[in-house]
Amino acid sequence: MLRRSLAAMLVARRCVSLAAKHRVVVVGGTHGNEYTGVWLEKALRDKSETIVGNPAAVEANRRFLDEDLNRCFLRSKLDAPPETREALRAREVDAALGPKGSDDAADLVIDLHTTTANMGVTMICDAWCPFALRAAVYVKQQLDDQLLLGQDVKIMFNDEKDKENAPYLASVGKAGLQIEVGPTPQGVVRWDVVDATKRALDAVLELWNKECQGECVDLPAEIDVYSVAEGFTKLSWPVDDDGFPAAVPHESIQDRDWSTLRKGDPLWRDRDGETVVYDGSFGDEIVPIFVNEGGYYYASSGRGIGVAQKRRVAVPPAP
Repeated sequence: MLRRSLAAMLVARRCVSLAAKHRVVVVGGTHGNEYTGVWLEKALRDKSETIVGNPAAVEANRRFLDEDLNRCFLRSKLDAPPETREALRAREVDAALGPKGSDDAADLVIDLHTTTANMGVTMICDAWCPFALRAAVYVKQQLDDQLLLGQDVKIMFNDEKDKENAPYLASVGKAGLQIEVGPTPQGVVRWDVVDATKRALDAVLELWNKECQGECVDLPAEIDVYSVAEGFTKLSWPVDDDGFPAAVPHESIQDRDWSTLRKGDPLWRDRDGETVVYDGSFGDEIVPIFVNEGGYYYASSGRGIGVAQKRRVAVPPAP
């Protein structure tokens, strides 16, 4: 598996752009054990510009080698001397697709991810990128009635308005977003997950091309999103001195991402089987997301269960 030289994999594959006169880059393998993105990167590389985010981690079938690459694109992190293999790789990606914040950066970066949690098709957009939210709304319009993986499309909205503070790989582009699809195990390719991801990707590219051609697309003025705080707050996972889980998500919330959790509701079960309830520390009502996400067992990625609040936001008009 993946016998090409590391040097060859470090170079973004620049083929025919998916939007004429605009540089669109599709990224897979930012997390090395999320194989759906790697599969699609291989499928698309002769048709578009693609890049493997973390080829060494893909080779090892690990999320990362030293630290989470998808937390390495803060301006302060990019400017600091690299101390890990992922920090060095972030500089290489920034040089290939950016530099971040420059006029030479790719016009659009779409980063493909999967999750072990029951998130369905989730469009992840940051407040700094107006196109990302429009694309998420368009994907929802196009795919909701298909109920891919049994759910409608959800929009996770990172309330990060300063692009320089965005830690994610997609923030290297002038516009950027992430497509997150699950549930699926790590290091596994499932056709239903590949198909759902590809359908969402195709819809994003369809809207991009329409806007590039000046076509008017009818989108609602407002949309419901699941908003997360800057830095993506989590319900901290209880761990022991070895960093191993001392509790697991309660069965009443397992596989129920996007459902409301109220103060006093069951949240964890500890090793004695006792229930630990939600203490209301993030508000009387929250929406748990990424429930039992395998990647969030790592301190580098941020341990725990994601915290979101459902709210309505304005959909920015096309330029």
